[in-house]
Amino acid sequence: MKQGALRLEAASCLWLAVTLMNSPVAAEQSQVPRPPTDLELVAGSDSSITISWAPSSGATSYNIYRGTSSGSEGGALIATTTDTMYTDPNLRPQPIYFYQLTAVNAAGESARSEEEASRTPPPVGTGGDVAGVASGTSLVYNAEDALLDGFDWFQMQNGWFPQVLYSSGSISPGQLVTDMAYSSRGTMTFNNVVVPTSGLYTVNWRYAFDWGLFPGVTNRQMGLRVNGETMTTTQRFIITGRFDVYQASFLQVNLNAGVNSITLFAVSNHGVPRVDQMTITPANASVPSGPTNLTATATPCPSVITLSWTPSANGNPSSYSVYRGLMSDGEDITPMAASMGATTSLTDTEVHAGSTYFYTVAANNSVGVSPSSNEASLTLGC
Repeated sequence: MKQGALRLEAASCLWLAVTLMNSPVAAEQSQVPRPPTDLELVAGSDSSITISWAPSSGATSYNIYRGTSSGSEGGALIATTTDTMYTDPNLRPQPIYFYQLTAVNAAGESARSEEEASRTPPPVGTGGDVAGVASGTSLVYNAEDALLDGFDWFQMQNGWFPQVLYSSGSISPGQLVTDMAYSSRGTMTFNNVVVPTSGLYTVNWRYAFDWGLFPGVTNRQMGLRVNGETMTTTQRFIITGRFDVYQASFLQVNLNAGVNSITLFAVSNHGVPRVDQMTITPANASVPSGPTNLTATATPCPSVITLSWTPSANGNPSSYSVYRGLMSDGEDITPMAASMGATTSLTDTEVHAGSTYFYTVAANNSVGVSPSSNEASLTLGC
């Protein structure tokens, strides 16, 4: 009886060992992990740099290497962590700090990640108090005069963003515009927007962009804040096709009589790279508010995607335009279809199994197009 129990126990241990060896965790631990990706550096006002990254499958820890010139990280291991964020403290303002990371597990250490660099502390924002220039019933504010704040150092172009730079398509003095790209925290603020009466006004941004460093992104959405209140985080800035070809993105907001503050802010790192002017004009009517709660569901074999959304809360839309793409923020600039009147659903039959589709919806009326809805995506199977 005792021998049978021992044989049973041994068999159980063997089964457990084989099971563990064949488990996904064991398989991951038997291979060196891939290098970390999506490194982001944020300079702190306390002379630190905080590094964050996407986790590597199978990694149990991460090694952080630092240098003060490109490619100089070498064996300069400064920290090991099990987290996906690390704050490098007590740095100096003069050098540019370069970082690479590796992922580690029982099988070994990965290759180095791509290199990222930053200065510290962060750039200090100035400006924002220049009065608007009257033009008929409008006030015109030049982007270079805004308070530019909340941006990170960005080494690829040897400077920090936002940058004030020359653009041949600009109509501002000196043809100077502001680059809002590369930081998801960047803001452009005008703190001296003075209007004579309370009421509805159109806030119009003159902007331009080509794909640049973000291939396929056709809509560099931005947020708009008025007197501290967020009006939208999905204002539409549709690709203009060139960095010196400009068009308008506008939204109607209520302003107070006297001094107001208006902020354009980034909601992702692909903010608008050329912002020329902000124009404030009295308005009689408004574009609709953006639709919300966009969802996508599938009916497989044959594949069909059904979209539904919550209608705009105001603005009396006459129709809803549906935009489709094959990557996030890469929806076609021409709508694939329109839903008329109060209809808040649409079926997309021009889809194929195995593909991933991305959608947004915007509302239309006689004034213009609303901000975008949330983005919905779906991968079709069969």
